[in-house]
Amino acid sequence: MTLYKRKRSGLCSTWLAGLDPHSSADQGGGFFVAFTRDQPHKIYVQHKIKEESARIWHLLNQGAAIYIAGSSTKMPADVTSAIEEIISEEAGISKESVVMWLRRLEKAGRFYIEAWS
Repeated sequence: MTLYKRKRSGLCSTWLAGLDPHSSADQGGGFFVAFTRDQPHKIYVQHKIKEESARIWHLLNQGAAIYIAGSSTKMPADVTSAIEEIISEEAGISKESVVMWLRRLEKAGRFYIEAWS
């Protein structure tokens, strides 16, 4: 069992088992996991995003897209807030400008949220 393969089976486990977390990391690729129930201290996606703020900002400036998918409880709002923080801090712009920036990304098909309950 790899570090990224969960004990449960299903689509996520199957998808993760086939990925190499270090693939093309030097060119912005790779992936980061945040399994919130696998350790006593909760690690959420927004924490991982903030840890990689400079990298995420660089990727966005290179044309990367943001896709947020998951439970419609707090996750989409919390992840979006982390992304807004990164953009505001890295670009040195106001929160209001960040909202407009993300709307332009959304219209360009580069910011998408799929959430369900």
